[in-house]
Amino acid sequence: MDDKHNPYAPSRASLAGAAVTPSVSGGAWRDGTVLILTREASLPSRCVRCNEPSAEPTKTRRIYWHSPWLYLLILANFLIYALVALIVRKKAVVAPGLCSAHKKRRLTGIVTAWALLIAGFALMFMGITGGKPGVAVVGLLLILVALLVSASVTRIVRAKRIDAQYIQLKGCGAAFLDSMPPFAG
Repeated sequence: MDDKHNPYAPSRASLAGAAVTPSVSGGAWRDGTVLILTREASLPSRCVRCNEPSAEPTKTRRIYWHSPWLYLLILANFLIYALVALIVRKKAVVAPGLCSAHKKRRLTGIVTAWALLIAGFALMFMGITGGKPGVAVVGLLLILVALLVSASVTRIVRAKRIDAQYIQLKGCGAAFLDSMPPFAG
């Protein structure tokens, strides 16, 4: 056998700066502002917000989706909605990457949300026990702000729809979506 060529050796070609194609990523496309993935897809190692190289490690995350029509069950009873949503929800596992700047922004959002939540509960407790309803209302408002900060800043991507074949995600930045090929099917 020829010592100069080993057909089983890994490639020595550089992939730096190469665009990720759907065949490499396992099936990832864009459809407007929605990222569409196959169930077997793996996202490229780039920030889903700004398309810069992602800071390692990238954590896998479970995302869930159920039909928006289920929210009508809240009108009947929140407990019924929660039970039905837990039963019929669909799950997917994705690993969206973030660059170091967006990871830092997300961590700041998490710390801010927790601080607002703790301060809100403390103010509510002080307002209720001290007989000061104004302080309790400010505490309640801080809790609501904490929930809004948590929902808006800390979430990386959210499911628009999950079915047997595709995972549709919202929340990716325009630069990342522009690097994906358009969805044809």
